[in-house]
Amino acid sequence: MKIWTKIEWAIIAAAAVLLLLLLILFSYNHPHSDDFSYTSFVMEKGFWEANQYIFNTNAGRFVSSSLQYMNPMKSGTVEGYHAYTAGLFLIFVITFFCFLRIIFDRFVPTKSSIFLFAFLFLTSISFLPNLHEFCFWLCGEATYLAAITLWLWAVILHIFWHKEKHANNWIIWIGTTLVAIAIAGCSEAGIFLYTLVLFISFIYRKQKKTFSNKRFYLHSALFFLVVLFVLMAPGNIIRHQYTPFSGSFLLAISGGFYAAGFWLSKWAIIFMPVVCFYILIFGHRLKQWAAEISRFQLLKAKTVFVGSLLFFLICQIVMVWMSGSTPEPRVENLFFLFLLLAFLLAAQLMMHEQGELFDMLKGKIHRGFKTLSFIYLVCIFMVVPNNAVNALLDVITGNAAAFDQENKERYQFLKESKEDTVMVKNSKHQPALLYFQTLTCNPTPDQNDIPRIALADYFGKKWIYEYPCSPVRAEYSIKEILKEKRQQFFQKKEK
Repeated sequence: MKIWTKIEWAIIAAAAVLLLLLLILFSYNHPHSDDFSYTSFVMEKGFWEANQYIFNTNAGRFVSSSLQYMNPMKSGTVEGYHAYTAGLFLIFVITFFCFLRIIFDRFVPTKSSIFLFAFLFLTSISFLPNLHEFCFWLCGEATYLAAITLWLWAVILHIFWHKEKHANNWIIWIGTTLVAIAIAGCSEAGIFLYTLVLFISFIYRKQKKTFSNKRFYLHSALFFLVVLFVLMAPGNIIRHQYTPFSGSFLLAISGGFYAAGFWLSKWAIIFMPVVCFYILIFGHRLKQWAAEISRFQLLKAKTVFVGSLLFFLICQIVMVWMSGSTPEPRVENLFFLFLLLAFLLAAQLMMHEQGELFDMLKGKIHRGFKTLSFIYLVCIFMVVPNNAVNALLDVITGNAAAFDQENKERYQFLKESKEDTVMVKNSKHQPALLYFQTLTCNPTPDQNDIPRIALADYFGKKWIYEYPCSPVRAEYSIKEILKEKRQQFFQKKEK
């Protein structure tokens, strides 16, 4: 008996290669921007005082700031930064697999879970809007990657909690509550996602009518108390007061609709082939699982699809109202993952609700059609710029390795320099996936430029600038590369 089909082997191999490429890139990763700010804070003030300082002056994200204060750069080890950022990413990867395996444990064998994980890992990581800040920048990892990792564990723990045999288990209650508190301390986007989990859990308990809700209400009260503590932190209030355009209802509505429409229009080209491929290749394996969860009245295909879009829109409106601008792509990464899972769930429920139609189609669909769907998915990777291509080219072109060497030479030069104001060479190599912030070309210190002041403080300087200015970041796509080759080999020569 075959373990996997040829198509499944191809996807698993591609996912494994992508994971390997990302781990190689972590070995070339370097701190930038707020990494030095937080490192300077903890070196100057110590762990607890630094946390208190950020809480009072910048934000209430106490878990996020704590993770950033564990930055090995405070000991001067770049290799530690490589290992730390890679470790946080691997925790997310392992959590993602555990999430799928635990949910489908009784319904599909392990080999099917491995294939589904490989498929989702390959597609989601390849098309995340802002992978370089999400995974290769410690501040982004501590704020957003940690939030989605904790959210996945929160869903797992709620599933355990809602089983009859675990309903009164204090250990699961404590674990779920601690995870919820940690989510609140990571990011506002994580708070939105966990609030949705609480809402669904509340509806489920109302439908079942067999659970004691006292612990659930206590859990929810503790979570929202921490949320209030975070949102009302002096640093958040200060930031809100000095953020232009925040608090405008008209801007929140218009900006929220714009942001939701903008991201959905970009993601639709990814979601459509992914969902179609899932239906053709994997959906039929979870018929029994879909039949069981559909007993919950909220889990209907149309409800999940429309509800997830409405939830996404509300989140965009609230975030525009809070910040005065549309969310950054690194924030949208969380909602990209959420919507991808929600749409696949809606597709699975649709297959259950329209079972006769899909059973008939399954009997009539030729194997070649599945192969064509796989080819179509591959074409999406070739045409649409994506992180998988960027990772491959960053590694094989040596761009990432050269970037790593440039940074190490810069560190050595800064350590050896005796000047207070230091000019360094610009960075000629800027990998598409590795996060970096270019230095200013202005030789005059700017006290309002906190990240660059922190960089100078870290190396014991007054100011660090570069000359000449760094070139624009390299962007890759197979389509653009083929255009360059066409121009190189087929351009008509002038007579």
